[in-house]
Order: sequence, then C-alpha cells, then structure tokens
Amino acid sequence: MRRDPGSRIALYELMLLIAGAGLGFWLILPSLKEKGQIGDPGGVIGVITFTLGGLSLVGVPLLLWERRREKRPWGAGRFSWFTQGTAAWLMWPPIVYGRVRGVRSDSSVCYLYGTPLMAVFVALTLLSGGWFRKRKRKALWRSWRERFGLALALVWACLGLYLLSMFYREDFGR
Repeated sequence: MRRDPGSRIALYELMLLIAGAGLGFWLILPSLKEKGQIGDPGGVIGVITFTLGGLSLVGVPLLLWERRREKRPWGAGRFSWFTQGTAAWLMWPPIVYGRVRGVRSDSSVCYLYGTPLMAVFVALTLLSGGWFRKRKRKALWRSWRERFGLALALVWACLGLYLLSMFYREDFGR
C-alpha cells in the first residue's frame, strides 16, 4: 500500500515544531523569573499560551508551502492552525523586540488573553458552519497537518474556555 507523502511528519518539520515551542518558552521565561510566577496558575497559562504560540507560528510557513505544492482545500485543522499561527506572526514582533531590548511589551498581555479566546470563537464558528462533519473530515484526515491542527485547536480552545470561565467567575462572583 502506497502512502501519501504528506501523511507522516518529516524530520525537518518536527525540528521546526520543537524550535517554535522553544521560542515561545524563551519569550515567556523572563516574565516568569521576574514575577516569580512559575508555580502560579497565571504563570502556567503563560507558558502554555506561548508554547502553543510557538507551535502555531511554525504552521504558517509549513501550510503555505504545502498549499503551493497542493491545491487541495484546507480542513478545519489546517484552518485553525493557520489562524493561530497568523496571530503569532502579527503579535510576536513587538514581543520579541521587547524581549531582546529587555523591556516589557504590552502586546504580550494582548496575546496571552486574546489568542486563546480567539480559538474558542474560531472553534464555535467552525462547529456551527459544519466543518466537523464526518464526510468533510474523511477526505482530509490522512495528513498529519490536519490531525495536528485539530489537536492544537482543541488545546487552544480548552485554554480559551478556562480563561473565559476565569473572567466569568471574576465578574459574576462579586
């Protein structure tokens, strides 16, 4: 049986994902050290958000390169991965600049809270639009990019739901 070349992850793609996760962790590390939040739930949220952001960041060039070679439509996994990666590409330049200069960036707060919430909105939109129907999933399921994008979207959405519940408890608990 012949396998689709895009159905398994290549070594360079795995290395890019590890480097992306490392970059995300590098971005959040100074704020954890200065505030002493490593054991704090807010610090854990930052580590998860920026590590997921690094994984998402890598998705944009990988998916665009794949799109250049193959003209197949994207499924919900690739679409979600691309939207989260685009958020990282647009929000991370000032964060990286601030990290290199040693100053705190306000963009990191926006990224920390906005991106997980965006994942909830995108997931609800895809669910409402019927993107998760079995017949749509079946045709696109073979690629590792689709499966990884769906898994990443699930983790992003769970983090967003946690933040949403945190905001609701804060505002309605008064």
